[in-house]
Amino acid sequence: MTGHKKLSLIEILADSPALREIVNKVDQLAKLNRLLEQKCDPELAKNCRVANLRAGVLILTTPSPATGHLLRFTKSELLTALRSDPEWCHLTSIKIHVRPPVAPSPLGEPSRSQSASIIPKFCLSKNSAEAVKATAAGISYSPLQEALLRLCDR
Repeated sequence: MTGHKKLSLIEILADSPALREIVNKVDQLAKLNRLLEQKCDPELAKNCRVANLRAGVLILTTPSPATGHLLRFTKSELLTALRSDPEWCHLTSIKIHVRPPVAPSPLGEPSRSQSASIIPKFCLSKNSAEAVKATAAGISYSPLQEALLRLCDR
């Protein structure tokens, strides 16, 4: 193995502007994530993450539609709080994306990345299923009643 010099991370970054740019972007997003945790309501902060920063637009993700809804209500206040930090005074807006967690697919089935048309399966709780059944019992329109009963089978 003569002639092969081990390079330090600093040397690699110095030789690769593209890699250095990626590392800088990751650092920038990590800083924003920490600031978000400080400035945001603790309950919201634990359920959202900084996904990206593009042209002054901060993109946040959350796995929950409910958290996304609450974030939309507070995004103006949050934007003002984040802009109070001189490093982030250039922020122009916040976008919230809901990204539900992807369950691992069983063997033999295509993963979500392989087929975007697959709808994730869900299960109703026992209480929810009973409430839907009770609702279906009071409906006279048979197609809707049948659809609700099929939903209960999940």
